[in-house]
Amino acid sequence: MRNAVYIICFFLFSLSSCLSYKTVEIETYNPAAITFPPEVGTVMIVNNSAQQSDSVGHRYIRNMSEDSIMCVSADSTAYIFCISLGEAIAESPVFDDVRICEDTIRRDSLFYQSVPFTQSEADALCEDYGVDALVSLDKIVFYSVVFDTRIRGEMSICSISAVISGEARVFRARRKEVHILPFLDSLEWTVSDEPFYFGYAATDRTPEVQYAMRYLANHTAYKLRTNIVPYWTESRRWYYTNLSSEWKRGSVYAAAGKWEQAALVWEQLLSKTKSWKNQARLSSNLALCNEMKGDFDKAVSYSENSYLILREHVGEDGEETKLQRQYAEILKKRSDGDKTVSSQLREK
Repeated sequence: MRNAVYIICFFLFSLSSCLSYKTVEIETYNPAAITFPPEVGTVMIVNNSAQQSDSVGHRYIRNMSEDSIMCVSADSTAYIFCISLGEAIAESPVFDDVRICEDTIRRDSLFYQSVPFTQSEADALCEDYGVDALVSLDKIVFYSVVFDTRIRGEMSICSISAVISGEARVFRARRKEVHILPFLDSLEWTVSDEPFYFGYAATDRTPEVQYAMRYLANHTAYKLRTNIVPYWTESRRWYYTNLSSEWKRGSVYAAAGKWEQAALVWEQLLSKTKSWKNQARLSSNLALCNEMKGDFDKAVSYSENSYLILREHVGEDGEETKLQRQYAEILKKRSDGDKTVSSQLREK
């Protein structure tokens, strides 16, 4: 979906010199990677990771010459991850209840590897805590490099590169199917200190690295929700405009978000026009109207009609043809995804 959006934005830029159109930002509801059956009402987030050793994974480079090991505690990062994931999942109506297990599960020091639950262990946890499914954080590891540079003794520029990697699993009670969710993310952060203003130059970068680790734990957990519950994303769409008064009237309705009225105007124009260009562009506009109204099947039909007209008159390699083909593919995915989202939300 993301690559298709980038392609659409590129073509819109390419077309801007010869066509009149307006863009609109929309939010789309996307299905999760995992679909839970209706009987799964309560899920629990469990920290099944071992805490990373303070002396592993962090480097401090000063003035591009002094390279040393930093000692940074990963304390609370796994808990932050679990809390953030639980809050993100709880925002969706998929589950009746989302819980966080407060108990310590792992007691070993093998932080660099996953030691996942067996199915019998997962079943026992589900029974003990009265839940239908588990999301276990089985590994969470951080790496960071701090580049600290003094400039003429007056300013310190600190660049931090931090990486988080790990693995989570989703278990259902008394089911053998296990979903493995690996994750990897990074953060680049620059800090500058002016001794004249602050009265000192920072020499201990541990607080900044800890902040970066906690930020990554929170941010990555939130992103991981897309595997478990439906989620919103922002996309960009467009509609064609024209100098005629009726086209403008449709555009005014569209700009105000009155898609039903815009559709009525553009449908009347489509029924009257003899121009294949206007037929293609009005069909594209009507595809957008129906997408915004939630009628994805009708939106696909209009978009495919626009594509076929353009392919016939412009060719498969025409910019507008490619643009409309991409849009038709996106709408088909939205149509399928909408059915999946309805299933995941247990709508009838």
